Amino acid sequence: MTDDPWEPFLSTVRTVFAFLVCAVIVLAALALVVGLLLLVRIHLRRIHEVLYLGDHPGVGSPGPEDFAWLGYHGGPVWWDLAEVYRRVRLDTGLFVVFLYPFLAVQAVVAAAHLALAWAGVVASRLVDAALLAARRIRMVCPNCFEAMSYPSYVCDGCGRTHRDVRPGMWGVFRRHCVCDRALPTLLLLGSADLDTRCPHCDHALEHRPGEAREFVLPLFGAAGAGKTRLAHGLYLSLEHGAELHPETLSVELMGEETERRLRESRTVLSPRHRVAPTPPGRRAHGATLRVAAGRRTLLVQMYDTAGEWFNTHERTEELSYLGRATTFLLVLDPLAVPAVWEALDAEEQRRLAGDRSGARDPERAYLQVRDQVQRQYRTLGAAPGRGRLAVVVTRGDLLAGTSVDPRGIPPERWLDEVVGAANLLRAAHVDFGSVEVFVTSAVTGPSGAPDPSLTTLSRWVLARDAGALGAALREPCDPLSDAGEERVPLSAGTGGPS
Repeated sequence: MTDDPWEPFLSTVRTVFAFLVCAVIVLAALALVVGLLLLVRIHLRRIHEVLYLGDHPGVGSPGPEDFAWLGYHGGPVWWDLAEVYRRVRLDTGLFVVFLYPFLAVQAVVAAAHLALAWAGVVASRLVDAALLAARRIRMVCPNCFEAMSYPSYVCDGCGRTHRDVRPGMWGVFRRHCVCDRALPTLLLLGSADLDTRCPHCDHALEHRPGEAREFVLPLFGAAGAGKTRLAHGLYLSLEHGAELHPETLSVELMGEETERRLRESRTVLSPRHRVAPTPPGRRAHGATLRVAAGRRTLLVQMYDTAGEWFNTHERTEELSYLGRATTFLLVLDPLAVPAVWEALDAEEQRRLAGDRSGARDPERAYLQVRDQVQRQYRTLGAAPGRGRLAVVVTRGDLLAGTSVDPRGIPPERWLDEVVGAANLLRAAHVDFGSVEVFVTSAVTGPSGAPDPSLTTLSRWVLARDAGALGAALREPCDPLSDAGEERVPLSAGTGGPS
């Protein structure tokens, strides 16, 4: 075999060519790496501008109808992704295809954030709803009587009213008002500490709804039957119980309206004091009390509505709070019943003439309310016959010692035989799950303490919905506390109407 004289040359050429190819590949690889690093740098710089610095002209401030900034998961996460892509595409042109994997990573991170945020929204709402349901908290506006799933909250920074602060597109655990004040989105996160308003009528709700169960207590009856005085008596019996047992029971008037109406209860219940009837044109409004015993708290909304509202179906239909209640007080003035008045002798009639109201037909108010309650129960899907009714005979102190003195007689029997309310009682036992009759004296004694009959009625009112609160009203010195005597009135007394 002969040596090829070109072999050394060809070997040199191959070596040089291999070197050049490797150099080109290395340089191309370096160029690609540098180019890719440059593209990634451009991508990261745009992410910094849009996400960190907030340089996003496409996203403006909330408009005049918007009171909060959208949460990042409520839209801005996608707007930012689109803005980053737009800027990167303008910077890189066709080379943007090399950034698609990085943009895909950003999209995956955005989607993961979105999934976690909305999962947090759903979970927090479910937990909050479960807690409200477990505590049987249902919120009712004492002004418009509408039920609300959540009240509106007023920003303590700028005073704007936020209609629905619950977790959603405006925030998960906090929503940011346009004034940049952070507001809690749930009751369990502290939203109850903010000023609240009704989302339906915008009425200020000073009783901090959502913190405790609400107990709607309608008082109804003919005009002049004694509803206003009885409402004062119920409050005073609770206040007196709190004075006797401050370590276990507390009572607080919630709001200026309630304070104005009930703050003079002790004066109103003075035996010599006469109470003016509720003005017939005044719209019904609940007086709210916060009653607490130990760890149990109840928001009691008492509705003392003028008797004229119970005369016609059209007026009673406006009282939508009736469908929110399960306990009702039918207030009856015995002196206005002809059978009772005629049973008094001439001297008794002369003495009590000034205390007799013009209420002649307690059954009319009962039937109006009964029909409306049943109608509202059907609308709300509530079980019929679940309610409790107390037939409350007022002015018991004026009846003491007369020819129709109810003391020593079972109240229901006295109402049947003396008042002649057999038809009313029969209807009540059919329409309500539980019916009790009480004879009350809405007066105070010489010491300023309310008559024990009011405490007895208050215990019954609170017995089913807040047993611990009712038990806290039991007084060691109360003669009505003994078994078998709970519905026997009265404290002896004379004086003005009760």
